[in-house]
Amino acid sequence: MPRSVDDRLLDIWQAAADLRDFVADMDTNAFRVLPHADRMGYRAIKNALTELGEAAKAMPAEIRTRHPTVDWKGFAGLRDLVAHRYFAIDTGKLLPIIRHQIPALLAAVEAELQRLRAGRNG
Repeated sequence: MPRSVDDRLLDIWQAAADLRDFVADMDTNAFRVLPHADRMGYRAIKNALTELGEAAKAMPAEIRTRHPTVDWKGFAGLRDLVAHRYFAIDTGKLLPIIRHQIPALLAAVEAELQRLRAGRNG
């Protein structure tokens, strides 16, 4: 059964919240050595990025348009990089994306979830 927009928004929210929490106390050097120092943590981050990007690809244009500050296309492209070019990932570039772009994504998704709830209750 296909996933609904609600499901996809929740997928994005969970993956984004996990990413935020995974790197919360991590400095840049610790993040860069993740693939060698903490394989499980690194794989968890890649999995969350993959899920987030896959769900972002499925967001309807009206949602993407309402939140122009979110790089929907960039998250979808990052998913493709993580899934298909995993061997070429520059971990030094991932941390700024997670730290600086995830908060706006979370805010957009939370706004959309509230909008959906209000529509059901109104």
